[in-house]
Amino acid sequence: MGSRGGPSSVLGRWLSVVRLRWLLAFALLLPLAAVTDAVAADHPGKPVMRQAQTVAVGRTGEYAGAAWRLVTFTASAPRHPLRVRAGWTAVYVALMVTPRDRAAGRRIQGCEFSVADRRGHTWHPAGVLFTDIRRQVKESAIGCFRHTGRFLRHPIPGGETQNVVTAFLVPKASVRDLALRVLVPDAAPAYLRLLTGAGVKRA
Repeated sequence: MGSRGGPSSVLGRWLSVVRLRWLLAFALLLPLAAVTDAVAADHPGKPVMRQAQTVAVGRTGEYAGAAWRLVTFTASAPRHPLRVRAGWTAVYVALMVTPRDRAAGRRIQGCEFSVADRRGHTWHPAGVLFTDIRRQVKESAIGCFRHTGRFLRHPIPGGETQNVVTAFLVPKASVRDLALRVLVPDAAPAYLRLLTGAGVKRA
């Protein structure tokens, strides 16, 4: 007695398996695509960073309901015991931020920092260096919040100024061309670009 189904039924089963595998792969890729898009939309250096408000050296910029002023931009060998690759250096940054009101203080808590040269190359904070700069700037925080303890963070009260510090590892050849970027998600324009120069402290 012959087996049920011929070549057509075998082909049909094979096509069903192939379709099922494609559907499963598509279902798995959708969440990954959503996460990738979200990261690309919010991450400094991506298209969201194309629109900038540029602030000259020594000036105060208004952005996301707050006033921002770059006060220190120091390129030097890391004070932290860290092995740095040849041709690179640490850059220590301090700025002052003053939210206009309570709502602005809450809004800027999610601020992000980066530095970029004229060619668009971007570098993000090097957390291992934060201790170095915090020792130099009193009453400072490593983000746009009021530091009230080791793990406690509160919004900066409206009208009050907070010292904010950060640090980067960058190629020495790019230091002269760097500008500090401040990004607050959903703020317009997309980000604040603080220029460095003779008016900023340098090592």
